[in-house]
Amino acid sequence: MLINALRSGSSLAIISVIIADLFLVFVALPIHEWAHAIAAYKCGDNTPKLAGGLTLNPLAHIDVLGAILIVLTGFGWGKPTPVNPNNFKHPKWDNVLVSLAGPMSNLLMGWLSFFLSACFTHISSIYGTNLQMILYYVFAYAGIISIFLGVVNLLPIPMFDGFALLEAVLPENANHWIRTHSGVLSIIIFVLFIVGALSYPISWLSQFVARFFWWISNLPFGGVVAIYDPVSLMYG
Repeated sequence: MLINALRSGSSLAIISVIIADLFLVFVALPIHEWAHAIAAYKCGDNTPKLAGGLTLNPLAHIDVLGAILIVLTGFGWGKPTPVNPNNFKHPKWDNVLVSLAGPMSNLLMGWLSFFLSACFTHISSIYGTNLQMILYYVFAYAGIISIFLGVVNLLPIPMFDGFALLEAVLPENANHWIRTHSGVLSIIIFVLFIVGALSYPISWLSQFVARFFWWISNLPFGGVVAIYDPVSLMYG
C-alpha cells in the first residue's frame, strides 16, 4: 500500500498509509501478541507473565524486522510470545485456544477499524474535507491489513497460528513428521509466498472476510455507501 501511495503522488494517500502502518505496528501487532500471552496465562501457563508479555506496551512486543516489513509490504510480525504448553490445564485444546487468540484479535481490530472508517463517512460536519478523507483512509487501510494478517495467521499450515488446530486433530505420527521437517516446510511455504503461489487464494479469502466486515460495519448507518467501499478501492 505504501508503494502504491508513493506512486500515486497523492500526499493524502501517503499520509494515510503511514499513519495506518504506525497504528498497526504500535497497536495491532502488540495486541496480537498480548492476546496470545493473556490466553496462555488464563490457561495456566505463567511463562508469558515471567517474560513480560502481559502488557500492551508496544516496546515489549515489537520486532524490528517485522515492523519494517509491515510498513514496506503490509505483512509482518511481532516479537513471538513465549509459551509452554506443558503448563496448560488441557494441553491439546488450550494450545489451539492460545494460538487462535492472536489472529482473532487481528480480525477484531479489522472490524473495529472498518467501523470507525464507516463512522467518518457519516459525519456531516467534516464530510468532503481532507480531515474526513484522512480519517477514513487511515482506518480503512488499518482494517484491510489487520484482516489480511488475521486471515494469513489462521491458515492451517506450519509457521502460522492456525496450524495448531490442524495439529490437534492429526495423528501423532503425522505431527512428528511435520516437526521433524519443519525447517524445510517453512522454506517451501516462504518460497510459495515469494513467488505468489499463495497470493490468489489468500487475497480472495481476505477480500471475502473484509467485504463481510465492511457490510457489518455499515449496518448501523443503513448500508454500504458504494463510493466509500475500501475493499473495492484497495483490491479493485
